[in-house]
Amino acid sequence: MRTHPVTKKKVGSQKAAKAKKESTPAPDDEESGAIDAFMTEVESELRDEQIQKLWDSYKGWIYGAMAGLVLAVAAFQSWQGMVTDRLAQQADTFARATEQLVDGNSDAALSELSVVVEQGGPYGALADLQRAGILLEQDKQQDAISIYRTLSNDGGVDYVFSDLATLLWGIHGLDSEDPAVLEDAIAPLTDPSNAYSYSALELMALLSARRGDLDEARAILDQLIEDTNAPPAIKARAVELAAVYNSPLGSVPPRRVVAPELDKAEPDATMTDSDNQAEAP
Repeated sequence: MRTHPVTKKKVGSQKAAKAKKESTPAPDDEESGAIDAFMTEVESELRDEQIQKLWDSYKGWIYGAMAGLVLAVAAFQSWQGMVTDRLAQQADTFARATEQLVDGNSDAALSELSVVVEQGGPYGALADLQRAGILLEQDKQQDAISIYRTLSNDGGVDYVFSDLATLLWGIHGLDSEDPAVLEDAIAPLTDPSNAYSYSALELMALLSARRGDLDEARAILDQLIEDTNAPPAIKARAVELAAVYNSPLGSVPPRRVVAPELDKAEPDATMTDSDNQAEAP
């Protein structure tokens, strides 16, 4: 039997027909694709419908939250502007008070500083310390001590100011304030991490002596003397006080510390014996 050779053209036609047959989707594939497309469309519509429902239900809350956020940002910026303006005004007033002090107008300076104090903040605390210093120069010690005491107990100011006020309260109130109250206020400052720890220890020794507890005073002074990190000036004073408390007369603390009010009752050392006798009842 004679066969006919297959030409390239015929082979190519057969391949094309086969590829066309393979690319033509079967009925089942067409149905599956149509179902997938339909489900995708339904899912998309359901999702859009659900989102719309959520939006309709909560759009009032969303608008309110957005408006609240805008208002909060605006309020914060306004508050920042007010704080900046207040600090600028306080700085100007404080500068005027300083100029008044340089010119010797302490009363005018006190008036300016009082305005700064009323506005509060760091400048207010600084102005309070300045006011107390002026009052001390005017021999108004109790008024100055009152400022130090108030600032020391003010939990709203930075500890830098309150700690300094506490220390100054102890220094200037050593002879007039209740030793127990001062010790309670100064004790936290004796922590080694505090910038005023050595000065606070020195004050605690003096307060102990004022209470009549010389043993405790000596122990604190020895601690200061042995501390290699103690400032030289404080260590020198500690050596002098320890020498006084360890002397035969040290059994009775210095009169100025124990009973400052007796100083005024003592006759002036410059008066003669005849003068003293003349004034004696």
